[in-house]
Amino acid sequence: MRKLNLTKALKNALPYVLTLILVGIMTFVAEILGEGEIIFPEITALAIGYMVTQKQGWKVNDRRMIALIAICAVAGVLTVRYIKVGLYLEILIAFVFAQILFMFSGTTFAPMISAIVLPVMMQTESFIYPIAAFLLTIAVVLFRRFLLKVKIRDKEYFQSVNLHAKSDVIDTAVRTICVAVVGFFAIWSGFKFAIAPPLLVAFTEFSRPKNKARNKPVKTVLLITVCAFVGAVSRYVLNMTLGLLLTVAALTATAIMLVIVHFTKMYIPPAGALTILSMIIPSESVLLYPLQILVGTAVIMLLSRLLFMKRQN
Repeated sequence: MRKLNLTKALKNALPYVLTLILVGIMTFVAEILGEGEIIFPEITALAIGYMVTQKQGWKVNDRRMIALIAICAVAGVLTVRYIKVGLYLEILIAFVFAQILFMFSGTTFAPMISAIVLPVMMQTESFIYPIAAFLLTIAVVLFRRFLLKVKIRDKEYFQSVNLHAKSDVIDTAVRTICVAVVGFFAIWSGFKFAIAPPLLVAFTEFSRPKNKARNKPVKTVLLITVCAFVGAVSRYVLNMTLGLLLTVAALTATAIMLVIVHFTKMYIPPAGALTILSMIIPSESVLLYPLQILVGTAVIMLLSRLLFMKRQN
């Protein structure tokens, strides 16, 4: 009986271990090569929503997930390279593109939004970023298939969804107006991470019909903020103060984040992405990062409840 319990515990732990392996390899390779663009924060969100949770977080299949991440990552870099209209407008253009693609993707795969907005916010022009995002997404897919093969996760059959009905168009328009207004004040005030790419993903998910997270607003805001805080403190203490490898900080933060989501049973993918995002933001932004995330999360949760909740119920 003890052996059976141990085997079950090891199987349950495997998705978490694979997530740590993925983060460790990604961050270590980025450090060794000196290419920060290799670090793709959304990979932890994909790991939570596609591997860690018992039931996958989105209606999407392997091919569409890989294709959508690749398209958006390339589009983000191209936006920075060729659309020179200032950070605010570039973020807004990237967000609108992602929202339109989201509507016609046949999926509910919101993390694609972060894939395009992140390089814009960080002003990334290197094509190393989309290559890394593409390869890391493939790694998540392969890990997921491995979990299916060893029967730790159950296969879920994908059926395309229609997200371009009149109500969806209205939702997209309202979301865009909200991001335009909030984004303006965030950029103007120097609190640009209040509209950090994973928060734009969270806003899209929170404003979807029957979203469960917005029914627990305080717990959701706290969870996301605590995960961002864990990431920022890990980087500040372990990497910036003690001089340890960024990989050590990323692994520590990810491990703590996974413990938090496991014991709270709140598997919110953007919380994972925000944990790793703290590893690549400018060093001068690290200390205020959790506060910016708190403000941004509170605002998008408030907007989601005020503008979407009653109409969608």
